[in-house]
Amino acid sequence: MTFPPARRAVRSLIAAAAVTAGLVAGTAGAHADDDPRIEQYRQALAALKPLTQQPVCDEKPEPARWENAGTPDQGSADVLISAHRGANTLAPENTLKSYEYAFAYGVDLVEVDVQQTRDGRFVALHDSTVDRTTNGTGNIKDLTFDEARALNAADYEPWKGSAYDPAQIASLEEILAVAKRAGGGIELDIKGSVTEEGKLAELVGKYGLIEESIFNSADSRILVAEPGARLIYNRDTWEPGFLLYEVGQVFKVFGSRLDEYTPESVAAAHDSCAVVMPHAYDAGADQEVAQFQHARSIGADGVQTNQPALIVAAAGEAVDSKLVVRGKNAVCLVNAGNGLGFPGKTVRLAKDQKSIDLATGYDGCATVPGVNWRGASVSFAGDGAVHASRGRLVPSNG
Repeated sequence: MTFPPARRAVRSLIAAAAVTAGLVAGTAGAHADDDPRIEQYRQALAALKPLTQQPVCDEKPEPARWENAGTPDQGSADVLISAHRGANTLAPENTLKSYEYAFAYGVDLVEVDVQQTRDGRFVALHDSTVDRTTNGTGNIKDLTFDEARALNAADYEPWKGSAYDPAQIASLEEILAVAKRAGGGIELDIKGSVTEEGKLAELVGKYGLIEESIFNSADSRILVAEPGARLIYNRDTWEPGFLLYEVGQVFKVFGSRLDEYTPESVAAAHDSCAVVMPHAYDAGADQEVAQFQHARSIGADGVQTNQPALIVAAAGEAVDSKLVVRGKNAVCLVNAGNGLGFPGKTVRLAKDQKSIDLATGYDGCATVPGVNWRGASVSFAGDGAVHASRGRLVPSNG
């Protein structure tokens, strides 16, 4: 039996239940009570549930709303935002800078495509091969950690020749350290090269990020290693509400495509104390805000996004900034709490009735032209995602 890559959680559930390979996926026209997958899912869930340690759910189930929700649920007041492959429009996907920029915008999670190297280390890479995004070739699982790290992870458009060229494939430890610094978590999209999911969960636990993170997997070794781990379930369109409610007893996060969700399916997930955060990016870059708004209108708690700045602004959750001077000729716009920079912003220097605008780049920094601006005031006017800030251009000793 095969399932599309986006259905890994479903596939793992089926495998856990030892379903025979002859079962036909897809049940168009079948009645829910007659669908053989329901009992198979229940068997798999029964095997996983004793391994989990989640807070007691105090929601009172309303099964009637799983068929007709009426007024949709109201999603989490604090919008849950996961940055897909980091802030991948600001820096090369799955690189450390991409994750740093995402956390600068205060996202709750960064989505990491986790691969395992030949010598058992975990790195961030979406594809099974290194061909598309690096200057290397071959399967990531056949490379050692050092061989993977020697590659240039910015060797593709539009990043080739940019300020981010060269870049390294990020290690999971590096990303976990940034998440810890930022007070966020990791959405671990576990790829086929990973053979030691228990070891992976232990590593996340070592950084104290189990409660903040989620695992896109149904491998029981994750729960054996870390019973408090949260698993994400990739919603399909066939599951009846009562099954979604049962799935939510084990899988505390629901993801996948937005067009697979309705107010009824969201209500069923919420009644099991799970959260719903579908993709906002499947309809294209220019539709992400509209997709986010639609997700919230049907009760979703948040979204997974390629453009965290846009979603932070749309959610009304702008973060505080500050302006800092680095060295003798750089002014940087950074998150006031975690110090991570904002590229692509405009800061203004003003002195003696003259002013100049500078664009921030790498690490949120801009080079000050010459020494005549020393002592100038420096300001950022703010935008929907980042609050305004002001400072003084006094060189540091660094």
